[in-house]
Amino acid sequence: MEALLASPNPEPKVVVFCCNWKAYSGAEMAGLQGISYPPNARLVRLQCLGRLHSGLILKAFELGAAGVLMLGCPPGECEHRLEGAEDLFKRTQTLLGLLGIDKRRLHLDSMPLGDGRLFAQKVKRFVQRVRR
Repeated sequence: MEALLASPNPEPKVVVFCCNWKAYSGAEMAGLQGISYPPNARLVRLQCLGRLHSGLILKAFELGAAGVLMLGCPPGECEHRLEGAEDLFKRTQTLLGLLGIDKRRLHLDSMPLGDGRLFAQKVKRFVQRVRR
């Protein structure tokens, strides 16, 4: 993850954890359709957000991420039937509060399958929110 966040660009880096199925397909479609999203967004492809751990999210902040966006399947549509993203999000927000990190720097959202335009919009909105 260190290499992911290392860059001479002064823009704040945002880590986007994407589930392999719905969210990452949106990133792929954005690329195929020529739809851009902020270059300071660093995508991390996961098989499922249900397999993500608070420690990895906290590590992103420790390494200098200005924000972390979790993009997964809509509720009830998880390909792996792991519905733990909401609980993980809440636990991690609690940990961020204890560490004095603004909870708004972490966001959980869902994506339908293969919507490149929506993927780019969600990433752009979150990057703008982190900049503020």
